[in-house]
Amino acid sequence: MSITSASTDRQADPSASLRERKKRRTRDHLYDVALELFADRPYAEVTVDEICERAEVGRATFFRFYGSKAGLLLEFNRRLAEAVAERMEKGGTATATEDLWLVQDEVALTWGSSGPAMRELAREYIRNATATDLASETPYSELLDLVEAIIRRGQSTGEFATTHHPRFVSWVVLNALSAVTAGWLGGSDDDALIHGTHDAVQLLLNGLRA
Repeated sequence: MSITSASTDRQADPSASLRERKKRRTRDHLYDVALELFADRPYAEVTVDEICERAEVGRATFFRFYGSKAGLLLEFNRRLAEAVAERMEKGGTATATEDLWLVQDEVALTWGSSGPAMRELAREYIRNATATDLASETPYSELLDLVEAIIRRGQSTGEFATTHHPRFVSWVVLNALSAVTAGWLGGSDDDALIHGTHDAVQLLLNGLRA
């Protein structure tokens, strides 16, 4: 379903929009409660039961939204995409290249400022994910949509070559950034994250430019 058709459906059914907002609030609340607990104790010591108890939400609801404790990474990535979108909006009419650099900067900034619990959460997600999971769009679907829009705009203005489909290009961009970030999770050198994501985007831009 396209974004336009989804929007039309919501306008036609106000109750559906209300349900979605309630789901969103519940998802946000679970995530925020989890972060509060992670701030007090190591990631491994915080249980799903404890998150649900403090959030006053049933286990079934938690697993429906996140699948596992490590699934909270999905909300982390959604908020990362939201931060990128806000910066793009404030930045005005930037070029597609400048917006890709903005994505790189926000990825490095957000992960670089994340706490030990979030980094352990990401490591657990990677350890438990199947090859299909890691190759899918699910872990960062909102960010993928945003980067695809950047690539599509760059292709339409002649800034980027049109050799490859923008969805494929955006998937390659985010997988490159994810690979650098995953490598950085095993160490403590924040410069490696900054330089690694920068080099990944620079390499990809060399192939993207028309």
